[in-house]
Amino acid sequence: MIKLSLIAKPTELTDEVEAQLTEEFKRSGKEVWKKPYIAHALLQMTHNKCAYSEQLLNQESAYMEIDHFRCKDQYPDEVVHWGNLLPSCKKCNTTKGNHDVEVEPIVNPLVDNPKDFLYIEAFRYYSRNHNAKGQSTIGVLALNDRLHFTEPRSRIGFHVVDDIETLFEKLKTDDTDRKRRNTISKIKSTLEGCGPEYEYSAVISTYILYECDTYKEMESYLVEHRLWDDEFQAIKDKMLSVAMPKNTEPSGK
Repeated sequence: MIKLSLIAKPTELTDEVEAQLTEEFKRSGKEVWKKPYIAHALLQMTHNKCAYSEQLLNQESAYMEIDHFRCKDQYPDEVVHWGNLLPSCKKCNTTKGNHDVEVEPIVNPLVDNPKDFLYIEAFRYYSRNHNAKGQSTIGVLALNDRLHFTEPRSRIGFHVVDDIETLFEKLKTDDTDRKRRNTISKIKSTLEGCGPEYEYSAVISTYILYECDTYKEMESYLVEHRLWDDEFQAIKDKMLSVAMPKNTEPSGK
């Protein structure tokens, strides 16, 4: 889970349309939020990911659902209210169900910074300082479900580490500037794939920056050999922006 910024609501969702759709829902219970322009805007806001788990949506077995942060049955006036709608994977949406976030608060990524309530270690979420909001978030959204989330996150993380290890070993043996530049470009591409635009970015960035000794060694090597540049730093800064470590000191520089 990463902090999200609410984008401008779709132009089609005028105040008049919102009022009409709200009344239609109250009258008939129709799924008035299922509008292509709403879904498109929500996916744009999250880089096509679930707002909670960061699972990539609209692929096989991970089709997008629209979650009402405040449950539509308990808060019908917010059924299409912009800021109450979040793109969700089926697992998070189903597990959350009719949970009342006013009675038992959970992290709202449009309002809260998840880092204030959660941290990540070994591909799993934990509540920071055992706070109730963090604990509820993990449970209500099943963020540590082994089959749906923990195992897929670990597979991606281990794959990234394998790539880093391979590229780092190659970099140390490259004997020409051309080979070295090519390897460095591949390292940057690998690290860019851990940033906020990508699947499970909070978990993967945390694992690479704070738990991967090879990354620490590689970054030190790049700095020592004056290969660490502004582009590397910008990539790392993006990873730091979504990483959620238990402690605050990352590996390396």
